[in-house]
Amino acid sequence: MLPSGQVWTGIGWSGRSVLRGRDMSVVVVIPALNAAQTLPRQLEALNSQTDLDFRVVVSDNGSSDGTPDVARRWVPTFHSLEVVDSSDRPGAAHARNVGVGSSSEDLILICDADDRVRPTWVEAMRRGLASSDVVTGPLFLVWPDEPGRREVWNVDAPPMSMGFRPYVPGCNAGLTREAFMGVGGFDEDLFRAQEDVDLGWRLVGNGHDISFERDAAIDYFQRSGLRSYLRQQWSYGRAHVTLFMKYRDAGIRSASWKTSARWFVEWAKQLPGRVRSGDGRTAVGGAVFQLSRCWESLRTRTSTPL
Repeated sequence: MLPSGQVWTGIGWSGRSVLRGRDMSVVVVIPALNAAQTLPRQLEALNSQTDLDFRVVVSDNGSSDGTPDVARRWVPTFHSLEVVDSSDRPGAAHARNVGVGSSSEDLILICDADDRVRPTWVEAMRRGLASSDVVTGPLFLVWPDEPGRREVWNVDAPPMSMGFRPYVPGCNAGLTREAFMGVGGFDEDLFRAQEDVDLGWRLVGNGHDISFERDAAIDYFQRSGLRSYLRQQWSYGRAHVTLFMKYRDAGIRSASWKTSARWFVEWAKQLPGRVRSGDGRTAVGGAVFQLSRCWESLRTRTSTPL
């Protein structure tokens, strides 16, 4: 197991140290859209942190279910909690940018309204950001429809996308304000998804390393209901193509149509076994993602990575 706090450069681990002061201020930004049912779970988790020296900003992206009112009920519970309106433009990227823009703290932590940070999340993020500009940690997947299922993403390193660069998931991100503002925040044109991958790529391209803190962990809740989950995967597939097109001149290797066809052949071969093992939902989701990617690639007349 790699020691916590080392820095992932995209090629390997380094011991680079920046050593900022421990007294740097922290804001937690939560983008929210129709999250009245799930937001209390996240706010309760934040209120149970080992480090409670932070401010919370809930950025409401146009909810119709009373999410802002739910958030405001928690105001007395926190040192400081503010609800800001980001309904003028849809998308998590815009909601996060508005939330960050409404704050002035040195360190920016970002999580989602439908997940649950673990008790040491803020403490670990603060520790990581004392020696790095960008921090992330593990995602422990929670499947509401399959309570016995166990899966962890990003076990000991930041994730990589398209074999290009590492990135910081938007549901579990810590950044210095200087780094975030230096790359212009999230790209609001990436409103479907992949805005976090893009941010991470630009941060790395701007010379920032991504640090990994094992204790900066979250419970990453998956969509409940097959239709909602598959609709999400379809959106992700389209966003994958949009992101690739933004970086098409960066040397990212595309998959040929023959390679894509082989992927579906192998998928069909593996499907019965995955269904028997209880992994059928994820298998179908993967196929929907690839179908969406292929459809969007055809529509835009481009060849994209798997």
